[in-house]
Amino acid sequence: MKIYSLKCPNCGATLTTDVKNNFAKCQYCGNEFRISEDTEADEKHPSREKEKDAAENKAKEPGKNPVTQKENASPEKRKTSRVRDIIIVFLIVTAGLALSLLFDKEKPQDIVPKTDLHRFFMELRPDNTAKDVESLAQKHKLRYFRTEKMVNSETANVIYYKVAKTNETVLNKQGEHAETVEIEFDMTKGNAFKLAAYTDPEHITARALLFKYGTYYSLSAENPETNEFAGYYYYNNSLRSAAGEQSTHPPYLKCQNAAEALKKIYTYKK
Repeated sequence: MKIYSLKCPNCGATLTTDVKNNFAKCQYCGNEFRISEDTEADEKHPSREKEKDAAENKAKEPGKNPVTQKENASPEKRKTSRVRDIIIVFLIVTAGLALSLLFDKEKPQDIVPKTDLHRFFMELRPDNTAKDVESLAQKHKLRYFRTEKMVNSETANVIYYKVAKTNETVLNKQGEHAETVEIEFDMTKGNAFKLAAYTDPEHITARALLFKYGTYYSLSAENPETNEFAGYYYYNNSLRSAAGEQSTHPPYLKCQNAAEALKKIYTYKK
């Protein structure tokens, strides 16, 4: 005869009793119950029964099985949860973009391409000498051509420079397809700086000028409209008016600096 330590399935009392023909009787409530192989195994290993009870109790506790709860949630609750998740993600992304803009201190890029020829033109000054022009061209690794020519005179009265990126351009072998800066010095006034014109073949009718005095087409320093001072100008040949109307519709516009004059070339629409 075997003596078992059992728990009554009817009243839950713990008993120590003998078993006859695989049946036991509760001494408290009188309930008779069969002893199975599982009961025998649990009796030999009581810890298994405790583990089983703990697992069953954990499954019954609220909030301990989120997967089951989420699956059992109503459609309205699942929809509300998805909306909340989307709002949280949206707020995080918005906050990130706001912080990025707040701490981004990079200045807007200039619309004028900063090529060596641009830098050369922007560094020219009305008090430059011919030697200064040559030194400045060498500084920016540009090529130049120098000659003396006649302008409204029977004898040479202007020192003329053509500055570009290649020898082919300054020698007019590629003059129609490249940017250039043309400079004049007045030989009759002690080789004084007269003007510099920046020309881009893509905007052939418009030029940026560093103008000191004299006449450049309809632009004249003797004209009160130009304030009779040296400075930078945006000149657009397509805006020229009929003879005698230059003061009403002048083809030039005085600029604050070389950069502004260059910008107007690149923003000009044909």
